[in-house]
Amino acid sequence: MSFSESLRLAQLSVAVRESTIKRLLQVPEGFESWRPTEASLYFADIAQHLIDADNWLFHKLQTPELPSLQGQAGLVDVPNRAVFDGLVEKLREIGERRKIFIESLTEDDLSRRIFDSRFGGEVEVWWIIARGNLDHETHHRGQVAAYLRIVGSLR
Repeated sequence: MSFSESLRLAQLSVAVRESTIKRLLQVPEGFESWRPTEASLYFADIAQHLIDADNWLFHKLQTPELPSLQGQAGLVDVPNRAVFDGLVEKLREIGERRKIFIESLTEDDLSRRIFDSRFGGEVEVWWIIARGNLDHETHHRGQVAAYLRIVGSLR
């Protein structure tokens, strides 16, 4: 990996976050705490989980023994749209922080190996960023898109 790889990862980070935010902004007012099943995350839970996942990434790279993060349903209390909009804004802000952080990584940083139980052992840092964070967000972005289709059919 080269330093330019950190710039490309940062660009991917921005594209993924912009797409996630675009979908979250489509959540109709009154549906911020909607979910299709009791075991599912609310729209608001997904936003909070992605914020938590970015914070986890920052801490994981400083503390490699940090265990994986698990999302939980129903943890976010969203009494009104302003609270939800605040989560989306935090997601935007931490996305910018993630981009800057990724851009700052050197070739040695990206190729450093650390343990991650999700991947069965040691993997390179770039893998944790790409698969453990960005691909993870892409999964939840798809979840939001599926939820939006269901909500559309309910309205």
